[in-house]
Amino acid sequence: MFIRLLDQEDIDFLRKELNSKHLVDGKKTQKISEFYDIKQNKETIVPDNARKYLIDLLYNNTYIDAVYCPNRISVNFYNRYSEGDFYNYHIDSFKASPKSNNVFYDYGFSINLNDNYEGGEFVVKTQTGEAGCHLQAGQAVIFPIIFPHKVSPVTKGTRENIIGWFSSNISYEEYSILRALQESSMVLVNLMKEEDQLANTYNTLLINNTLCQNYLKKRWGK
Repeated sequence: MFIRLLDQEDIDFLRKELNSKHLVDGKKTQKISEFYDIKQNKETIVPDNARKYLIDLLYNNTYIDAVYCPNRISVNFYNRYSEGDFYNYHIDSFKASPKSNNVFYDYGFSINLNDNYEGGEFVVKTQTGEAGCHLQAGQAVIFPIIFPHKVSPVTKGTRENIIGWFSSNISYEEYSILRALQESSMVLVNLMKEEDQLANTYNTLLINNTLCQNYLKKRWGK
């Protein structure tokens, strides 16, 4: 799922917080790099101010709350991909650190801070094939953690993004239902704006749709 998460003010704030951080070789956080060349980039841990800022944005995003109902969000790394950098197909760790807490993640996310580069597509491998996208500045991709994913080689410019994970009691099947209800709600909101004569009818449908959505969130999100 691709959503617009950040506006320019958000991006400027995050960049200001991240600019002073020292970047290290990204291979240090991928143990399999010892055996073959899976990853080439620079990265650093997201500082506390930026991390808290993003966690609040993610929790308060209407779409994320309506569809995923996250109960634990972790914002982890700032990545920088220069020309020639890449990250081949891999699976993220399901278990959160410290592992003694016995907390598992269900979804991963990647948030782009810029789009003035070429190559560097985020690609997810699903049961039906590959799905990729050149993310725009402020755009986020959210994907089930069970899916292998990669970043294609950057051919020009520099790609900057922030990655993390979250836990949710919403299964992929339940997510599909909540997503359909949320999209129906947005259609009804737009129709209410455009057709005054039917506004009351659309409002009733929207209320009923929201009632179903909120009930399912409560039941499935526990």
